[in-house]
Amino acid sequence: MLAPGTPLLDLHTQMEQANPRASKFYRQGLLALAYFATGWLGLKTPYAGTHITLIWLPTGIAVAALLQWGRGVWPGIAMGAFLVNLAIGSTWHLAAAIAVGNTFAPILCLAYLTRFQFDTAFSRQKDVGLFIVGAALGMTVSATFGVASLSLAGAMPLKAAGPAWLSWWMGDTVGVFLAAPLFLSLNRKNLDQLRQAQKEYALWLMIAGTVVWLAFIHPPSQAGRSLPIALLTLPLLTWAGLRFGRTGTALAGLAFSLAAAWAVLMGHGLSRFLNPQLSQLILWSYMTALVLTGLLITALQAERVRMEDRLRDREAKLRGLYEMSPLGIVLTDMQGRYIEFNDAFQAMSGYSAEELTRLDYWALTPKSYEAEEARQLESLKRTGRYGPYEKEYVRKDGSHISIQLNGMLMKLPDGQPSIWSIIEDITARKRIETDLRVAATAFDSREAMIVTDAQETILRVNRAFTEITGYTAEEVVGRTPRMFKSGRHNQDFYKAMWEAIGQAGGWQGEVWDQRKNGEEYPKWLTISAVAGEDGVVTHYIGTHFDITAQKRTEEKIQALAFFDQLTGLPNRTLLLDRLKQTMTATARNEGHGALLFIDLDHFKRLNDTLGHDQGDLLLKQVAQRLTACIREGDTVARIGGDEFVVVLPGLSPVLGEAARATELVGEKIIQALNADYQLGGHPYRNTASVGATLFMGKDTTIDDLMKQADLAMYRAKESGRNALRFFDPDMESAVISRVAQERSLREAIEQQQFCIHYQAQVQEDGALTGAEALVRWQHPERGTVLPAEFIHLAEETGLILPLGLWVLRAACVQLAAWSQDPGMAHVTIAVNVSPRQFRQAGFVDQLIEVIGSTGVNPERLKLELTEGLLVENPEEVAGKMTLLRARGVGFALDDFGTGYSSLSYLKRMPFDLLKIDQSFVQDVLTDPNDAEIARTIVALAESLSLGVIAEGVETVEQRDFLASIGCHAFQGYLFSRPLPVNEFEALVRRG
Repeated sequence: MLAPGTPLLDLHTQMEQANPRASKFYRQGLLALAYFATGWLGLKTPYAGTHITLIWLPTGIAVAALLQWGRGVWPGIAMGAFLVNLAIGSTWHLAAAIAVGNTFAPILCLAYLTRFQFDTAFSRQKDVGLFIVGAALGMTVSATFGVASLSLAGAMPLKAAGPAWLSWWMGDTVGVFLAAPLFLSLNRKNLDQLRQAQKEYALWLMIAGTVVWLAFIHPPSQAGRSLPIALLTLPLLTWAGLRFGRTGTALAGLAFSLAAAWAVLMGHGLSRFLNPQLSQLILWSYMTALVLTGLLITALQAERVRMEDRLRDREAKLRGLYEMSPLGIVLTDMQGRYIEFNDAFQAMSGYSAEELTRLDYWALTPKSYEAEEARQLESLKRTGRYGPYEKEYVRKDGSHISIQLNGMLMKLPDGQPSIWSIIEDITARKRIETDLRVAATAFDSREAMIVTDAQETILRVNRAFTEITGYTAEEVVGRTPRMFKSGRHNQDFYKAMWEAIGQAGGWQGEVWDQRKNGEEYPKWLTISAVAGEDGVVTHYIGTHFDITAQKRTEEKIQALAFFDQLTGLPNRTLLLDRLKQTMTATARNEGHGALLFIDLDHFKRLNDTLGHDQGDLLLKQVAQRLTACIREGDTVARIGGDEFVVVLPGLSPVLGEAARATELVGEKIIQALNADYQLGGHPYRNTASVGATLFMGKDTTIDDLMKQADLAMYRAKESGRNALRFFDPDMESAVISRVAQERSLREAIEQQQFCIHYQAQVQEDGALTGAEALVRWQHPERGTVLPAEFIHLAEETGLILPLGLWVLRAACVQLAAWSQDPGMAHVTIAVNVSPRQFRQAGFVDQLIEVIGSTGVNPERLKLELTEGLLVENPEEVAGKMTLLRARGVGFALDDFGTGYSSLSYLKRMPFDLLKIDQSFVQDVLTDPNDAEIARTIVALAESLSLGVIAEGVETVEQRDFLASIGCHAFQGYLFSRPLPVNEFEALVRRG
C-alpha cells in the first residue's frame, strides 16, 4: 500500500493468488478474530469500569491491517469491535456504537498517514513523527465515541467522562504505538535478522528479564527503587533496536510495556507509593518513551543502513570506474613514485604491477620533457592542479606512445601530499590527426576530387576540380554530379557503374563529361564508397583527371598503327583484327564470310611512267571506289603497295548462295575500278584482278585464308587479268603438309628437340645487360628450324602450352647457373610468353613453381607480352601481372605499336618496358610514318615512366637515330645474332 515490504509474513499469499475473493473474506475474518482475541484479553483486566483498559492493542492491529491491506478490511475491524463489546455484557446498541468509533479511529489514522506518504518501514525520522500524530489524532475518534456511548447508555456518570476519555484515548494511542509497529514488521526479512542473532537474543532476554523482575515484579519492600531500574529498559531497547531489527525492537517495547502495565494493575513497581492517576500518567509516559525510543532507533538505524548502502554503492561505482576506465589513473607521491594505479595504466606502460611499484614516472618520461615537467609541478603546487598537457611515454618494450595528462594535489591518510593523475593514450588520435592533415593535403592535389553524401549530393570539391571543370565550389555544392553529364553514355552505362560500386565498393573507368563552357572532355574517373561502422554507405568520393591529351596521343598512335596514312583505309594490323572478329561471328552465327584479295594490274608501270605522285593519287581514288562498293559492316583495307583486301561478313550459311553474293560484290568492284580515273587532269584507265575465298568459323587460319585469296588472285592474273577467281582447294598442297608438321612438332616437344639461343640486349654505351631467349627446333632431318615456321602452328594446336613452359624452365635454369658466375650474374633474360599461355588458368602457379624449383632470382626474369593479350579480359591480365610483379618478375610490352590495345589498359598494367617493333625500326630512316611512330612510342614511354628498347637494329644509322629520339637500349644484328649459350657467354665475357 504505502511502502514496500511483506508484513504479517504474507500468510495468505497462496490463497490470494488462487482466489482473490476468498482471500478478502479470509483477511476480514482473520482481522476480526485478532481484534476480538486481543480485546477480550485486555478487557479481562479493565482499568476503569468494564470498557477501559490501560493498553488497547486491537487499535494497533486495526491500524496495521489498514496500512497493509487497505480500507477494504474495515468490516473485519467493525465485526471484532462489536463482538468483543458484546462479550463483556454490553447491549448490542452500546456495542455497535463503540464499534463505530473503534472502526473510524484507525481509518482516520490511515487517511492522515496516507496523505503525508508515511513509510511503514519507519525508514525516516519523519515517519516516527507522522505515526505519533496520526495515532493520537485518530484515537480521539474512538475515545469520543466510546465515552459518549457509555454516558448515553447510563453506564458512566457525566462527571467521570473527562478522566474516562483521557484513559480511553491514552489506552488506544499506546495500543497503536505498541501493536502497529510490531505487526507491520512481521516479514521474512526481519524475522531472519532476529533468527540470525539467536545467541545474543538469548543473552538479551536474560538481562531484560532481570531488569523487568527488579523494576516491575520485585517485592514491595524494594519498590521505591523500581523507577530508576525501569529506566534501564531504555538502553536495553536501544540494544534491541541496533542488533535485532524492527521486529526485535517492537517485541521489546511491547514486552516492557505489558510488564509495566501489569505492575500498575497489580500495584507493584511504579505504582507502589503513587496514587492511581499519577501512576497511570507515569505508565503512559514510560510506554510513550519506549515507543518513541524504539521507533527513533528504527528510523535512525534505517537511515544509517541506507547511508551505508549508498556509500558502498558509490564506492563500488567509483571502484568500477577506476578499474574499468580506459583511462590510466595513477596515484604518485611528490617524487613521482607510483603508489596505486589501475589496469589501464599497466597496459599503457607495458609494465607489471610489481615492476611499476619500483619505478617512478621518469622511467616512462623522456628527459626532453624535464622543463615542461617542472612547469607543470610548479602549477600543481600553486593551484593544486596541473594539465591538461601532452607528452610521450616510453613503454617497457621501448615503443613511444602519445599521452595527455590531468592531475590534482591531495593528501594521503597520513597527511603526506600526493598526486592523482588521469592519463589518456592519444596515440590513435594523433595518428588520425596526422592522417587528416595528409588527407587534406591529398584533397588539394592535382587530381580533381569530389565528395558526396549517400544520396549523391555534392558536399565538397577541391581546387583541381574547379580548374578542370570551370565550376566553382559554390556552383556545385548541394547539386548532384548528373549536372556534368555529356549525353554520350546511356542509362545502361550508369546502371552498370552503380551496380559495380554497390558490389565491389568502387568503380573506375573512362567517362565523357561536360565542362561549364559546354566543352565535352574525357576523364579517368574513380569512385569509392565510404561506409560507416555498420556497413552502410555514408559518402562517395570521386577522383578524376582529364585525359584529353592522352586520348589525342592514343588516337594519333592508333591512326599511325591501324590506318594507312595515304588512303585512310585500315592497314594490315586492323584488317587482321577485323578478319578475326568476322571468323568468330561466322562460327557463332553459322554463316559464311568472304575474303577478297584485290591487286591493281600494271600498277608498277604507272609509277615508272607518270611518277609515284600519280600512283598515290590513283590509290586514293581506288580506295574511295572500293569503299563505295561495300556495305556498312564490311571492311576494305590496304595492306601494302597496290594490294587491297575486302572482308564480307554475314553471308548465307548455304555455300552456293554465299558464293553468288561474293561474286556479285567482286564483279561490282571490277566494274567500278574499270571506270576512267582523273590523274592530274588527264583520264587514265586501270583494271584489277580479284581473288576470293569463303570461310565459316575458325577451321582455317587467318594466314591460310590470306594465302587462299592470294592464290586465287594470281589465278585471276593468269587468266588474263581484270577478272575474279575463287580459291580452289587443289591449289594449296600445304594443307596436307600442315598435318604432318603438327605431328612432327608434337613429337619434338615430347622428345625435347629444342634449344635456346640468346640475342644480346645492350645499352647505348655498349654495355650488355640482358638477352632475349629465342627457341630453336633442332629437327633431326631439317636441322635448325626458326620459330616463324612452327610457333603459329603451336599456337593453333595448343602445343604452345607445353612448349612455352619448357622455354620458361630452361631460361630459369640458365639464369640460376649464371647467378653463380660473377661474369654472368648481371645478365637478365627476357622470355616471350604466348597470349594463350598467359591466359592459361594455372600460369601464375606454374611460373612460381618454376622459380622456386630452380632457385632463380625472379628480378632477373622478364616476360615479353604482345598487345593482343591486353584486349581480352584486361582485368584478369592485370591481376596475374600484379601477382607476378609482387614476386619480382618484370614485364615488357613486345612489338608495341603493331597491336590494337588501349592506352588506358597500358596505364593500368605494371609494365617496365616497351619494345619498338622491328617493322618500324627497319624503315625508320626512310619512312616518315615509321619514324614518327618511333618518336611517339618513346614519348609515351617517358610520360608513363617506362623503359624503351628497339628490336631489329641492324645499322649504326638506325641506332644513332633511335638514340637521338630518346631510345637508349637496343637489340639486333648490329650487336649480335641469336647465339647458342656457350657463344653468348663468350660474347658477354669479351664485353
